Amino acid sequence: MAAALPNAAHSAGGRRPGTPLIALAAGGVFGVAQTFVAQRCGLLRFDATNGEWSSIELGTLVWLSAASVVLGLLTARRITHARRDSDAFVLGAAVLGSLLAVPLATSSAAWAAIYGGDVATGRVVLHVLLGAGLGLLAGALAQRYRATAVGLAAGIALAWSFAVLAGLLRPDRPPILDHPDLGIGAAGSGQRLGGLVVALLYGAALGIVWSTRSIRTRVAAATAGPALAAAAYLLVVPFDGEFWPWSPIPTALAAIPLAAAGAALAGRLTDRFQRRHD
Repeated sequence: MAAALPNAAHSAGGRRPGTPLIALAAGGVFGVAQTFVAQRCGLLRFDATNGEWSSIELGTLVWLSAASVVLGLLTARRITHARRDSDAFVLGAAVLGSLLAVPLATSSAAWAAIYGGDVATGRVVLHVLLGAGLGLLAGALAQRYRATAVGLAAGIALAWSFAVLAGLLRPDRPPILDHPDLGIGAAGSGQRLGGLVVALLYGAALGIVWSTRSIRTRVAAATAGPALAAAAYLLVVPFDGEFWPWSPIPTALAAIPLAAAGAALAGRLTDRFQRRHD
C-alpha cells in the first residue's frame, strides 16, 4: 500500500498537510506582534504632535502588513519543509492571517484621534489591505525563488533592527523605515545618508556571506528587501499625497541599485579571494 501511494504524506500539489493552517496562524502572529512592537518603539504613533508624519507612518503600516504575509508564508514552509512550488492556498492563508493586525492598528489610530490625531481608522484599514496585497505579490515571488525569500527575510530583519534602535536612541523622532539616523546633519539629511550607507553595506554583506551562490543570485537577494520598502512607500502616494517634512521615496528607490552594486562588487572580490586560496 505504501508503495502504491508514494505521496500519501502530501496533499494535492505537493503540499504537506497543515501548511495552510500554519501559514494562517503565523501570518496572524506576525501581523499582531509586529503592529504591537511598532507602536511600542514609535513606528506607529498617529498622534497630534507628529501628525505631519502620518504619510510616512502609513507607509510603514503597508510594509508591516506585507512583511507579516511574507514571514507567515516562510515560517509555514520552514516548519513543514514544504516544497518550493507555488501554492496559492498557503499564500492566501498567510494573507488572511496578516489581517488580524487590522483591529490593533485601528484601535491605535482611534485612541490617538481622541488626542487630536488626524489618521482615520478607514485609512488604516486601507493601508493594511494595501500591504496585504503587496505581501501577496512578494510572497508569490518568495515561493518561486529562493533568492527572493532569503533577501526578503534578511531585509525585514535589518529594517526592524534599525527601527527599534532608532526608537530607543531618538525617542523624540518617529523612526523612518529603512532610514537609520546616523546623527549627521539635520533629521532628513542624516537619515537619507544612513539609508544609502546601510543599503550598500547590506548588499556587500549578502555578497560575501552567500558565497555558495552565483553573483546574479546574490544581487537578486540584496535587492528584495529594499524593493519591498520602496514599494510600500510608493503605494501610499496615490492615497496620501506628498510626504512631509521630507519624502523617503528617493532614498528608498536609490537603495535598490546600491544594494545590488554592493552585492556584485563584494561578491566578485570574495569569489576571487576564494579561488586564490583553493
